[in-house]
Amino acid sequence: MIAGICAAAGAQANNLEYSPTNQKNLTQIGVTQSLHATTDGTGVGIAIFDSLVDVNHVDLAGRTNTYVYGGGTYTRYGDHGTHVAGIAAAGANGIGIVGVAPGARIYSYGVFDDRGWIANDQGRAALNSVRSLNLGGANIKAVNMSYGPTARGDAFLAGELALFSEFRNDVVIVRAAGNDGVNLVFEPFAGQASRDLSHLLIVGAVDGNNNIASYSNKPGTACISIVSICAASERISNFFIVAPGSSILSDIPGQQLGYMSGTSMAAPHVTGAVALIAQDGLNKNTPLTPSQIVEIIKRSATDLGAKGVDAVFGWGLLNVKAALAPVGNVTVVTTPTVPTPPPPPAAGTPATNPNLPKPPAPPKAPPRVPPKFGKGFYTAGGATDPSLFAGIVVFDDYGRPFEADPAAFAGQVRTPSATRGLSMLGILSIEETLAAEIGDASFSAWNAEGPDGRFTSSFHAIAGGSEFSFGAGNPEIFLSEMPGAGAGKSAAAPFARIMYSSLGEAQGIFDEAVSASAVIPLSDEIDGHFFGLSNIGMNRQDTSLTLTGQETADADGSFAAFGLSWRFAENWRLGGSFGALHEQGTLAGIESEGAFSLGSEALTRSYGIHLTGKPAENLSITAFYTQSVIDSFGTESSLFEAARGWSGDHYGVTFDARDAIRDNSLLRLSVLKPLQISDGDVFVRVPVGREMDGTVNYDRRRSSFDGSTLPLETRIEYVERSRYGAYGIALDWFDADVKGSGESGMAVAAGLSLRF
Repeated sequence: MIAGICAAAGAQANNLEYSPTNQKNLTQIGVTQSLHATTDGTGVGIAIFDSLVDVNHVDLAGRTNTYVYGGGTYTRYGDHGTHVAGIAAAGANGIGIVGVAPGARIYSYGVFDDRGWIANDQGRAALNSVRSLNLGGANIKAVNMSYGPTARGDAFLAGELALFSEFRNDVVIVRAAGNDGVNLVFEPFAGQASRDLSHLLIVGAVDGNNNIASYSNKPGTACISIVSICAASERISNFFIVAPGSSILSDIPGQQLGYMSGTSMAAPHVTGAVALIAQDGLNKNTPLTPSQIVEIIKRSATDLGAKGVDAVFGWGLLNVKAALAPVGNVTVVTTPTVPTPPPPPAAGTPATNPNLPKPPAPPKAPPRVPPKFGKGFYTAGGATDPSLFAGIVVFDDYGRPFEADPAAFAGQVRTPSATRGLSMLGILSIEETLAAEIGDASFSAWNAEGPDGRFTSSFHAIAGGSEFSFGAGNPEIFLSEMPGAGAGKSAAAPFARIMYSSLGEAQGIFDEAVSASAVIPLSDEIDGHFFGLSNIGMNRQDTSLTLTGQETADADGSFAAFGLSWRFAENWRLGGSFGALHEQGTLAGIESEGAFSLGSEALTRSYGIHLTGKPAENLSITAFYTQSVIDSFGTESSLFEAARGWSGDHYGVTFDARDAIRDNSLLRLSVLKPLQISDGDVFVRVPVGREMDGTVNYDRRRSSFDGSTLPLETRIEYVERSRYGAYGIALDWFDADVKGSGESGMAVAAGLSLRF
């Protein structure tokens, strides 16, 4: 399989290591000097079944053992075997060239002597020797076979595949495809090739431009099977990969360098890659089987030619850099041990070049960004602290740990933006109102279509001094002041608005809900208040939550708040409240699942006081303070421990001026400190590595929320109504920390509604 030799100057007189011109072959497969700084094959052995390797060559000396067949005549070192060994493992010594795995140990088996092929047992004695050496600790991971039958298109000797199957759990067998420039022929095999030969790689050659070399055999559609027509998994293409093979510079005996071409030169690139992958696995406490190493090489290959595994390039071009990166899915592990690797990929699927993720990622893997709490862009520290996840590792399909970017797991601070839309103005696209009075009782009902096209319905009644309201749809619209809804509704709204405001980000899970509020006089000075929400059983719009504070259709929740108010002066009331929010699938309104779940359920208890009054006929004031405490449950499959006693507060004041500018108008100014989790400890078990037996190493860490910031939200809105509808405008201003350099933003909204 030697296509030519061009002697160069003596190896000791040249340093061509990593040369982009002389060793372009390394660049083609992603091998660099920086890669070798961490992974060079040290501690791993490779066997070269070939002519004898020159053990005295400066690039190979001190790392080469020689084994010969009895009865052979060995008086000289072989050009071919030495060249192959140099490609695979020439040392990085500043002299000559460098191999793919310069730290690997070479075991030279002379299956060719001075006269030619001598391993008439098809290499059984040599393979048995490799097995024996491994039992003694040699750690030989690959056998390079840059030879084959002389028959055109035939890659294997008769019975050779059956022999290879006996060593499936011992080594990766790397076989040159041959230099006839044809499609390989059908290879009879009584076993199941995809299972029994899962440790086999057949290597074709490409030139310096990644075109298939004219001399290289190709897989075609031939089978390794008992029959000549087979499934894709049993075709030669499923075992086929390509590597550089044209004009490759490597070692030859006599301290020389020389160029050779052929699939014989392509194969040792793969053999060296096996050593690198094996060493990397051991460095990561991840022992890899020969079959797993082969899978990694296949799945990380650069796809060439037709998409997927094809009849020319097989899986594609060897890509060492990608093979040492995560292959397949990456997972944040929460179990005591690394999950069992999945079954081998089916042939016919495209090769991939996975890179270390900067998550999340698919819904379950790669890992997702953990939740934020309260108003996400106001939260600092706690579970969103990047340092909490420093050194976190993710695991690929083969159980290999890879350190990930901790900031990607902690999430980023969001830029403030107005998310509530026009519904907070009470401006709707269509309104329908019905009002009636029966004695001293009044009733009203309306149906409204919001800007999102969904309907909200409400019924309001006043009887015997008590007020009751029921609704279905968007709670923000339910709480808006509808034309013709009756004067009493505005009296019931303050308590409900305060309680709804105290939900913070959890408002999002009640995008569609059943709402209820009530005011019941208990005496001349004391009133009782109620406000409740539930989305259980609601037919919500199919939306998804991406852990950035958007609405979710997957979470269920219910909220109930009770209060008392005392009229201590004319038009002035002071009250207290208690509320309880039960969530399933979220915590504080943000989705929480998988490895970063803070609990499958959460309970938030809120305690507050509020003051309402009318200092003038057309001016009213509402002020409130709410303290919330959060607990969660169900973190058995999470890195996080359950939330216990997380607390935060929410307070603000609202001024309403009616008819101040024009009749039937409302001018409202609100200054709020959004709900912010500011006190509590976060405990998390961060995966930082693994042991050889698959045990995952966790580091338990603690972080606390930062309560030193003071977020602020200011809103000015103006609404004017007529018998035909209403129009209005609103201005929002946000500041994440008015005491410091917090992010700030402004938003303007305007709207028009028509009444029918």
